[in-house]
Amino acid sequence: MAKALIVGAGINGLSTAWALTKRGWDVEVFEAGPVPNPKAASTDHHRLIRSHYTDPGYAARISEAFSAWDRMFDDLGERPYAPLGILGLSREEGDWTDRCRATMAARGVRSDLLDPDEVAARYPMLETDGVRYGLLTRDGGALMARRILAALAAWLRGAGVVIHEHSPVTEVDPAGSLRSTTGRHHADRIIVTAGIETGAFCPALAPKVHPRRVTVIYALPPDDLREAWEAGPCWIDLGGEDDLWGMPPIAGLPMKLGFGAYTQPGDPATERAVRQADIDAVMGAYQGRFKGIERFTVVEPHVNFYLMAEEERFLMHQEGAALFATADSGHGFKFGALSGEDIAEAADGGNVPAIARRMAGLLQV
Repeated sequence: MAKALIVGAGINGLSTAWALTKRGWDVEVFEAGPVPNPKAASTDHHRLIRSHYTDPGYAARISEAFSAWDRMFDDLGERPYAPLGILGLSREEGDWTDRCRATMAARGVRSDLLDPDEVAARYPMLETDGVRYGLLTRDGGALMARRILAALAAWLRGAGVVIHEHSPVTEVDPAGSLRSTTGRHHADRIIVTAGIETGAFCPALAPKVHPRRVTVIYALPPDDLREAWEAGPCWIDLGGEDDLWGMPPIAGLPMKLGFGAYTQPGDPATERAVRQADIDAVMGAYQGRFKGIERFTVVEPHVNFYLMAEEERFLMHQEGAALFATADSGHGFKFGALSGEDIAEAADGGNVPAIARRMAGLLQV
Protein backbone atom coordinates (compact mmCIF):
# COMPACT_ATOMS: atom_id res chain seq x y z
CA MET A 1 0.00 0.00 0.00
CA ALA A 2 1.37 3.42 -0.98
CA LYS A 3 1.88 5.86 1.88
CA ALA A 4 1.51 9.65 2.05
CA LEU A 5 2.48 12.10 4.77
CA ILE A 6 0.50 15.35 4.70
CA VAL A 7 1.75 18.55 6.32
CA GLY A 8 -1.16 20.71 7.46
CA ALA A 9 -4.65 19.79 8.65
CA GLY A 10 -6.64 22.65 7.20
CA ILE A 11 -9.35 21.99 4.64
CA ASN A 12 -6.88 21.22 1.85
CA GLY A 13 -4.79 18.82 3.92
CA LEU A 14 -7.76 16.96 5.41
CA SER A 15 -9.54 16.84 2.04
CA THR A 16 -6.42 15.42 0.41
CA ALA A 17 -6.23 12.81 3.17
CA TRP A 18 -9.89 11.93 2.52
CA ALA A 19 -9.36 11.61 -1.23
CA LEU A 20 -6.17 9.55 -0.88
CA THR A 21 -7.81 7.26 1.67
CA LYS A 22 -10.60 6.58 -0.82
CA ARG A 23 -7.90 5.73 -3.38
CA GLY A 24 -6.49 3.10 -1.02
CA TRP A 25 -3.49 4.99 0.35
CA ASP A 26 -2.09 4.80 3.87
CA VAL A 27 -2.13 8.39 5.15
CA GLU A 28 -0.75 10.31 8.11
CA VAL A 29 -1.38 14.01 8.74
CA PHE A 30 0.84 16.37 10.74
CA GLU A 31 -0.55 19.57 12.26
CA ALA A 32 1.38 22.15 14.29
CA GLY A 33 -1.57 22.75 16.62
CA PRO A 34 -4.92 21.18 17.43
CA VAL A 35 -7.38 20.03 14.77
CA PRO A 36 -9.15 22.24 13.88
CA ASN A 37 -6.40 24.78 14.50
CA PRO A 38 -7.80 28.24 15.38
CA LYS A 39 -4.82 29.85 13.65
CA ALA A 40 -5.45 28.04 10.35
CA ALA A 41 -6.98 30.02 7.50
CA SER A 42 -9.63 27.29 7.18
CA THR A 43 -10.92 27.64 10.73
CA ASP A 44 -13.95 29.84 11.26
CA HIS A 45 -17.64 29.30 11.83
CA HIS A 46 -18.39 29.35 8.11
CA ARG A 47 -17.18 30.16 4.61
CA LEU A 48 -19.00 31.24 1.46
CA ILE A 49 -19.52 29.06 -1.58
CA ARG A 50 -20.85 30.92 -4.60
CA SER A 51 -21.19 30.81 -8.35
CA HIS A 52 -20.44 34.53 -8.69
CA TYR A 53 -17.03 34.67 -10.39
CA THR A 54 -15.50 37.04 -12.91
CA ASP A 55 -12.65 34.63 -13.68
CA PRO A 56 -13.88 32.15 -16.32
CA GLY A 57 -11.57 29.37 -15.14
CA TYR A 58 -12.86 29.31 -11.58
CA ALA A 59 -16.41 29.96 -12.76
CA ALA A 60 -16.09 26.79 -14.83
CA ARG A 61 -14.96 24.77 -11.80
CA ILE A 62 -17.53 25.84 -9.24
CA SER A 63 -20.10 23.24 -10.31
CA GLU A 64 -17.39 20.60 -9.81
CA ALA A 65 -16.75 22.04 -6.36
CA PHE A 66 -20.42 21.61 -5.40
CA SER A 67 -20.28 18.00 -6.61
CA ALA A 68 -17.11 17.31 -4.62
CA TRP A 69 -18.80 18.59 -1.45
CA ASP A 70 -21.73 16.27 -2.15
CA ARG A 71 -19.33 13.32 -2.33
CA MET A 72 -17.64 14.32 0.90
CA PHE A 73 -20.90 14.98 2.75
CA ASP A 74 -22.17 11.56 1.69
CA ASP A 75 -19.14 10.02 3.38
CA LEU A 76 -19.46 12.20 6.47
CA GLY A 77 -23.13 11.34 6.84
CA GLU A 78 -24.09 14.98 7.37
CA ARG A 79 -24.35 18.20 5.38
CA PRO A 80 -22.78 21.09 7.31
CA TYR A 81 -24.02 23.59 4.74
CA ALA A 82 -26.68 26.31 4.69
CA PRO A 83 -27.91 26.91 1.09
CA LEU A 84 -29.13 30.47 1.62
CA GLY A 85 -28.42 31.80 -1.87
CA ILE A 86 -25.97 34.54 -2.86
CA LEU A 87 -26.73 38.16 -3.73
CA GLY A 88 -24.52 40.61 -5.60
CA LEU A 89 -25.44 44.23 -6.33
CA SER A 90 -24.37 46.26 -9.34
CA ARG A 91 -24.12 50.03 -9.00
CA GLU A 92 -22.03 50.86 -12.07
CA GLU A 93 -21.72 49.40 -15.55
CA GLY A 94 -18.72 47.10 -15.64
CA ASP A 95 -18.42 46.73 -11.87
CA TRP A 96 -17.66 43.37 -10.24
CA THR A 97 -21.24 42.06 -10.17
CA ASP A 98 -21.80 43.25 -13.74
CA ARG A 99 -18.73 41.31 -14.87
CA CYS A 100 -19.92 38.27 -12.91
CA ARG A 101 -23.23 38.44 -14.72
CA ALA A 102 -21.49 38.14 -18.08
CA THR A 103 -19.24 35.27 -16.95
CA MET A 104 -22.12 33.39 -15.34
CA ALA A 105 -24.33 33.84 -18.40
CA ALA A 106 -21.58 32.44 -20.60
CA ARG A 107 -21.44 29.38 -18.33
CA GLY A 108 -25.22 28.96 -18.25
CA VAL A 109 -25.40 29.57 -14.49
CA ARG A 110 -28.98 30.05 -13.38
CA SER A 111 -29.63 33.36 -11.63
CA ASP A 112 -32.38 35.88 -10.97
CA LEU A 113 -31.95 39.46 -12.17
CA LEU A 114 -33.67 41.83 -9.75
CA ASP A 115 -34.48 45.42 -10.68
CA PRO A 116 -33.90 48.13 -8.03
CA ASP A 117 -37.52 48.04 -6.84
CA GLU A 118 -37.36 44.26 -6.40
CA VAL A 119 -34.11 44.55 -4.45
CA ALA A 120 -35.65 47.16 -2.15
CA ALA A 121 -38.85 45.14 -1.65
CA ARG A 122 -37.13 41.82 -0.96
CA TYR A 123 -34.32 43.21 1.17
CA PRO A 124 -35.59 46.18 3.17
CA MET A 125 -32.48 46.07 5.37
CA LEU A 126 -30.27 47.19 2.46
CA GLU A 127 -29.55 50.73 1.31
CA THR A 128 -30.50 50.55 -2.36
CA ASP A 129 -29.93 54.10 -3.61
CA GLY A 130 -27.82 53.83 -6.75
CA VAL A 131 -28.39 50.11 -7.26
CA ARG A 132 -28.77 49.16 -10.94
CA TYR A 133 -29.80 45.57 -10.27
CA GLY A 134 -29.29 42.58 -8.02
CA LEU A 135 -27.87 39.25 -9.19
CA LEU A 136 -29.24 36.40 -7.06
CA THR A 137 -28.38 32.72 -7.26
CA ARG A 138 -30.44 30.15 -5.41
CA ASP A 139 -27.43 27.86 -5.06
CA GLY A 140 -24.55 28.82 -2.83
CA GLY A 141 -24.49 29.83 0.79
CA ALA A 142 -22.46 29.03 3.89
CA LEU A 143 -20.21 26.02 4.33
CA MET A 144 -20.03 25.46 8.09
CA ALA A 145 -16.25 25.34 8.15
CA ARG A 146 -15.53 24.38 11.74
CA ARG A 147 -18.10 21.59 11.67
CA ILE A 148 -16.72 20.31 8.36
CA LEU A 149 -13.15 20.21 9.67
CA ALA A 150 -14.17 18.40 12.86
CA ALA A 151 -16.37 15.89 11.01
CA LEU A 152 -13.69 15.26 8.40
CA ALA A 153 -11.03 14.66 11.05
CA ALA A 154 -13.37 12.20 12.80
CA TRP A 155 -14.07 10.37 9.51
CA LEU A 156 -10.35 10.12 8.78
CA ARG A 157 -9.56 8.71 12.20
CA GLY A 158 -12.36 6.20 11.75
CA ALA A 159 -10.82 5.19 8.43
CA GLY A 160 -7.44 4.54 10.06
CA VAL A 161 -5.69 7.82 9.23
CA VAL A 162 -3.25 8.93 11.93
CA ILE A 163 -3.53 12.66 12.69
CA HIS A 164 -0.53 13.98 14.63
CA GLU A 165 -1.75 17.04 16.50
CA HIS A 166 0.70 19.52 18.07
CA SER A 167 3.42 18.06 15.83
CA PRO A 168 5.01 20.89 13.84
CA VAL A 169 7.07 19.80 10.85
CA THR A 170 10.52 21.35 10.74
CA GLU A 171 11.93 19.84 7.55
CA VAL A 172 10.65 18.32 4.31
CA ASP A 173 13.00 16.17 2.24
CA PRO A 174 11.73 15.83 -1.36
CA ALA A 175 13.38 12.41 -1.47
CA GLY A 176 10.46 11.18 0.63
CA SER A 177 10.64 12.09 4.30
CA LEU A 178 9.88 14.78 6.83
CA ARG A 179 11.03 15.63 10.32
CA SER A 180 8.59 16.63 13.05
CA THR A 181 8.68 16.78 16.82
CA THR A 182 7.97 13.04 16.76
CA GLY A 183 11.06 12.25 14.67
CA ARG A 184 11.83 11.36 11.06
CA HIS A 185 9.00 9.85 8.97
CA HIS A 186 9.24 8.31 5.48
CA ALA A 187 6.64 7.81 2.74
CA ASP A 188 6.12 7.45 -0.99
CA ARG A 189 4.69 10.96 -1.12
CA ILE A 190 5.12 14.05 1.05
CA ILE A 191 2.29 16.54 0.51
CA VAL A 192 2.61 20.04 1.94
CA THR A 193 -0.65 21.96 2.36
CA ALA A 194 0.54 24.08 5.27
CA GLY A 195 -1.31 27.31 4.55
CA ILE A 196 0.75 30.40 5.26
CA GLU A 197 3.78 28.19 6.04
CA THR A 198 3.82 26.45 2.66
CA GLY A 199 6.34 28.84 1.11
CA ALA A 200 8.80 28.17 3.92
CA PHE A 201 9.02 24.54 2.80
CA CYS A 202 9.24 25.28 -0.93
CA PRO A 203 11.74 27.86 -2.24
CA ALA A 204 10.19 27.60 -5.72
CA LEU A 205 6.81 28.81 -4.43
CA ALA A 206 8.03 31.29 -1.82
CA PRO A 207 8.49 34.29 -4.19
CA LYS A 208 4.97 33.78 -5.58
CA VAL A 209 3.05 33.88 -2.29
CA HIS A 210 2.66 36.07 0.78
CA PRO A 211 0.47 36.09 3.90
CA ARG A 212 -2.40 38.56 4.03
CA ARG A 213 -4.14 39.82 7.15
CA VAL A 214 -7.94 39.77 7.07
CA THR A 215 -10.50 41.07 9.56
CA VAL A 216 -14.09 39.85 9.82
CA ILE A 217 -16.71 41.07 12.25
CA TYR A 218 -19.47 39.00 13.81
CA ALA A 219 -22.28 41.39 14.70
CA LEU A 220 -25.96 41.53 15.62
CA PRO A 221 -28.40 43.75 13.73
CA PRO A 222 -30.80 45.98 15.67
CA ASP A 223 -34.06 44.37 16.73
CA ASP A 224 -36.14 46.16 14.10
CA LEU A 225 -34.01 44.65 11.31
CA ARG A 226 -33.38 41.23 12.81
CA GLU A 227 -36.28 39.44 11.11
CA ALA A 228 -35.35 40.81 7.69
CA TRP A 229 -31.75 39.69 8.12
CA GLU A 230 -32.70 36.23 9.35
CA ALA A 231 -34.63 35.74 6.10
CA GLY A 232 -31.88 37.19 3.93
CA PRO A 233 -29.25 35.64 1.64
CA CYS A 234 -25.49 35.71 1.87
CA TRP A 235 -23.92 38.58 -0.05
CA ILE A 236 -20.81 38.65 -2.20
CA ASP A 237 -20.76 42.24 -3.49
CA LEU A 238 -22.70 45.39 -2.59
CA GLY A 239 -21.42 47.53 -5.45
CA GLY A 240 -18.43 49.81 -5.71
CA GLU A 241 -14.87 48.65 -5.12
CA ASP A 242 -15.02 47.76 -1.42
CA ASP A 243 -15.47 43.99 -1.84
CA LEU A 244 -18.09 43.65 0.89
CA TRP A 245 -19.24 40.09 1.55
CA GLY A 246 -20.76 38.05 4.34
CA MET A 247 -23.54 35.98 5.83
CA PRO A 248 -26.81 36.68 7.63
CA PRO A 249 -27.50 35.11 11.05
CA ILE A 250 -27.26 31.32 10.63
CA ALA A 251 -27.73 28.47 13.09
CA GLY A 252 -27.56 30.69 16.15
CA LEU A 253 -24.50 32.57 14.89
CA PRO A 254 -24.40 36.36 14.47
CA MET A 255 -24.01 38.00 11.07
CA LYS A 256 -20.56 37.86 9.51
CA LEU A 257 -19.28 41.03 7.85
CA GLY A 258 -16.27 40.93 5.54
CA PHE A 259 -14.43 43.79 3.83
CA GLY A 260 -12.10 42.43 1.16
CA ALA A 261 -10.52 45.76 0.27
CA TYR A 262 -9.18 46.01 3.82
CA THR A 263 -7.00 42.89 3.57
CA GLN A 264 -3.30 43.66 3.47
CA PRO A 265 0.10 41.99 3.77
CA GLY A 266 0.96 41.29 7.39
CA ASP A 267 3.05 39.32 9.85
CA PRO A 268 1.18 36.36 11.37
CA ALA A 269 3.66 36.24 14.25
CA THR A 270 2.95 39.78 15.48
CA GLU A 271 -0.32 41.05 13.98
CA ARG A 272 -3.05 38.62 15.05
CA ALA A 273 -4.56 40.93 17.68
CA VAL A 274 -7.69 42.85 16.66
CA ARG A 275 -7.22 46.62 16.65
CA GLN A 276 -9.95 49.19 17.11
CA ALA A 277 -8.96 50.52 13.70
CA ASP A 278 -9.87 47.13 12.21
CA ILE A 279 -13.35 47.23 13.72
CA ASP A 280 -13.87 50.83 12.63
CA ALA A 281 -12.72 50.09 9.08
CA VAL A 282 -15.02 47.11 8.56
CA MET A 283 -18.10 48.63 10.18
CA GLY A 284 -17.48 51.96 8.46
CA ALA A 285 -17.35 50.28 5.04
CA TYR A 286 -21.00 49.26 5.46
CA GLN A 287 -22.18 52.86 5.88
CA GLY A 288 -24.52 53.53 2.97
CA ARG A 289 -24.86 49.80 2.31
CA PHE A 290 -26.75 48.47 5.38
CA LYS A 291 -29.56 50.36 7.03
CA GLY A 292 -28.91 51.10 10.68
CA ILE A 293 -25.30 49.93 10.55
CA GLU A 294 -24.45 52.40 13.33
CA ARG A 295 -26.84 50.43 15.59
CA PHE A 296 -25.26 47.03 14.95
CA THR A 297 -23.64 45.37 17.96
CA VAL A 298 -20.14 44.01 17.42
CA VAL A 299 -19.99 40.58 19.07
CA GLU A 300 -16.76 38.99 17.87
CA PRO A 301 -14.10 40.73 15.78
CA HIS A 302 -11.68 38.23 14.32
CA VAL A 303 -8.29 38.53 12.58
CA ASN A 304 -6.65 35.72 10.65
CA PHE A 305 -4.20 35.22 7.79
CA TYR A 306 -4.36 33.46 4.45
CA LEU A 307 -1.77 32.82 1.75
CA MET A 308 -2.17 34.97 -1.34
CA ALA A 309 -0.71 33.82 -4.66
CA GLU A 310 -0.22 35.66 -7.93
CA GLU A 311 -3.53 36.59 -9.60
CA GLU A 312 -5.38 34.89 -6.73
CA ARG A 313 -4.58 31.51 -8.31
CA PHE A 314 -4.10 28.13 -6.66
CA LEU A 315 -0.56 26.81 -7.08
CA MET A 316 0.99 23.34 -7.02
CA HIS A 317 4.66 22.43 -7.41
CA GLN A 318 6.32 19.02 -7.52
CA GLU A 319 9.87 18.35 -6.40
CA GLY A 320 10.88 14.72 -6.26
CA ALA A 321 8.41 12.82 -4.08
CA ALA A 322 7.06 16.05 -2.59
CA LEU A 323 4.00 18.00 -3.69
CA PHE A 324 3.51 21.55 -2.43
CA ALA A 325 0.06 23.09 -2.85
CA THR A 326 -1.56 26.35 -1.90
CA ALA A 327 -5.24 26.53 -2.79
CA ASP A 328 -6.31 29.64 -0.90
CA SER A 329 -5.79 33.22 -2.13
CA GLY A 330 -8.86 34.26 -0.15
CA HIS A 331 -11.29 32.02 -2.04
CA GLY A 332 -10.01 28.52 -1.37
CA PHE A 333 -12.35 26.94 1.18
CA LYS A 334 -15.25 26.65 -1.29
CA PHE A 335 -12.99 24.49 -3.48
CA GLY A 336 -11.61 22.51 -0.52
CA ALA A 337 -13.15 19.12 -1.28
CA LEU A 338 -12.32 19.47 -4.98
CA SER A 339 -8.76 20.64 -4.29
CA GLY A 340 -8.26 17.58 -2.11
CA GLU A 341 -9.36 15.35 -4.98
CA ASP A 342 -7.06 17.24 -7.37
CA ILE A 343 -4.02 16.94 -5.09
CA ALA A 344 -4.74 13.26 -4.45
CA GLU A 345 -4.94 12.62 -8.19
CA ALA A 346 -1.59 14.35 -8.66
CA ALA A 347 -0.03 12.29 -5.86
CA ASP A 348 -1.46 9.06 -7.25
CA GLY A 349 0.28 9.21 -10.62
CA GLY A 350 -1.73 11.96 -12.29
CA ASN A 351 -0.37 14.50 -14.75
CA VAL A 352 0.92 17.07 -12.27
CA PRO A 353 1.41 20.00 -14.70
CA ALA A 354 -2.09 19.53 -16.14
CA ILE A 355 -3.67 19.22 -12.69
CA ALA A 356 -1.76 22.31 -11.53
CA ARG A 357 -3.15 24.30 -14.45
CA ARG A 358 -6.63 23.00 -13.71
CA MET A 359 -6.34 24.06 -10.07
CA ALA A 360 -5.11 27.46 -11.19
CA GLY A 361 -8.25 27.92 -13.27
CA LEU A 362 -6.27 27.98 -16.51
CA LEU A 363 -7.75 25.07 -18.47
CA GLN A 364 -11.54 25.43 -18.59
CA VAL A 365 -11.91 28.89 -20.07
